Amino acid sequence: MTDTQALEAQAGIDGKADARQAEAGIAGQEVIDSASPEAKRVALQLGTLFRRMLSYGAATSSLLDAGALGLTFLEFKAIMNLGVFEDRDSFCVADISESTGASMPAASRAIDSLVRKGLVSRVEDPDDRRRRLIALTDEGHQVTNAALIGRAVGAVKLADSFSEKDLNDLDSLLSRLIEREDLSSIHQQLEGALEQ
Repeated sequence: MTDTQALEAQAGIDGKADARQAEAGIAGQEVIDSASPEAKRVALQLGTLFRRMLSYGAATSSLLDAGALGLTFLEFKAIMNLGVFEDRDSFCVADISESTGASMPAASRAIDSLVRKGLVSRVEDPDDRRRRLIALTDEGHQVTNAALIGRAVGAVKLADSFSEKDLNDLDSLLSRLIEREDLSSIHQQLEGALEQ
């Protein structure tokens, strides 16, 4: 019996998609179980702040707008990732697959759909004709910026509810954290969206 079949039998699940979701849930639980108590506590605190931030902002309306555009969750994640890594010289489907955790075929279908919707452009890589480079179109930038503004509204409202001392303490800590490469690109994207 394969692992997938065992998972299906154990959870009473029919279908490969449900089995993959069960595998992801088990893998996710393993990550949580292996984390230190401190990491779990901070993750819970961050999750609490994030949920409260979303309740203040327009992020949910941005997701509804994405739904109105007919975007799947993966398509939305893909264009948001394209916006974050926009300063890179070349971005391809493999990068979307890696950054979203989607399979290559799923990422490729998502990009095909985004190209048809006019949110992403795709051109041949001049250095490697087998690769296709992808980037946001102007309309794609509008969608990502609207989502970022929605998140920013919630973040500003949440931050505005803190005392001056709490704001100063958070600013000191967060300023150090966003210097990390994986966070600084997101921070720069958000700053760019706010300035427009």
